[in-house]
Amino acid sequence: MNLRENFINCLEGRYVEKTPVVPVTTITLMEYRERFNSNFPEAHIDSDKMVKLAVAPYVVSEIEGINLPFDMTIEAEAFGCEIDLRENEHTPEVVKTPFNRPSDIHVPCDFLQTSRVGVLEESIIRIKENYPDVPLIIGVVGPFTLLGQLLGIENLLKYVKKDYFEVEDAISIVTEALEEFIALLNSYKVDAICICEPSSSSDLLNPEIFKKLVKPELEILADSIKSKTILHVCGNTNPIIPDMLTCNYDAISIEDVVDINYITKTRKELNSNTKICGNISTNKALLQGTTETVKDEVTTALEKGVEIICSSCSVPPMTPEANVNAMIKARDKYYNQKTNNY
Repeated sequence: MNLRENFINCLEGRYVEKTPVVPVTTITLMEYRERFNSNFPEAHIDSDKMVKLAVAPYVVSEIEGINLPFDMTIEAEAFGCEIDLRENEHTPEVVKTPFNRPSDIHVPCDFLQTSRVGVLEESIIRIKENYPDVPLIIGVVGPFTLLGQLLGIENLLKYVKKDYFEVEDAISIVTEALEEFIALLNSYKVDAICICEPSSSSDLLNPEIFKKLVKPELEILADSIKSKTILHVCGNTNPIIPDMLTCNYDAISIEDVVDINYITKTRKELNSNTKICGNISTNKALLQGTTETVKDEVTTALEKGVEIICSSCSVPPMTPEANVNAMIKARDKYYNQKTNNY
């Protein structure tokens, strides 16, 4: 069974040889960038450098998948926003938007015709050709988070309170645009699409608003994806776990602050088949911890029933490579001990 088959089987609830350790979110270590001469911002706009950096976690650290792209601004740029690609450890950010209020939101006639969308397409093709047995996961910005980029998240949160129906119309437009982007990704037969919704965290958004405003849009996107589906929400998601588990995604990706026991209990009560990803601390374990810290967290996650091991969120660039590889070593040790106990 190759890595792709193992990953797909896991999401489908079938037999796996080992719990997959995959990059549901990005792993773009400075060590990788220096080793392959694939630095920011070039790796965002050059397919050669993008591919080299994307496969580095697999080639160097044995991580069992490949993740693209490396940032969350491709969609906003396609909407007409000005992006500062930045450099070194910094990720791109929106610096100027053509929209002032929710009613301004519209999809440009040249949506998805930006050069960076083309670079992403070329990189997907090359990775699929050269690494057919390794699962390829593409990150797509979720509708509420993207709307927050188009308007500014603070402004969006204000509009949610004072002009809710205007926001409701705007997020529907954004979702339709994302369906178009997803249709493009579907054409390349990627293995999974991860919808990333950091701005929907309960740290920012009232859980009732998530259920009423965001969840229906996430369900629309899940239905439009032809590959496997993952929903990633940052921060404290305990209040919205029941809704995340019933959004029709194959898996949810959660941070280390989330109670795994609560998720597994809720999942059972809801009769949900949604798999659990993540839970390995990006800061305490991967960035600041030792390999033993990482191994302890991985072992605990496996014991609690996490089905896909990965970082809680994007791995910080200054993280030691040995700590990334430690996730693989911990998983292997866990399975070896289980085998020896039989």
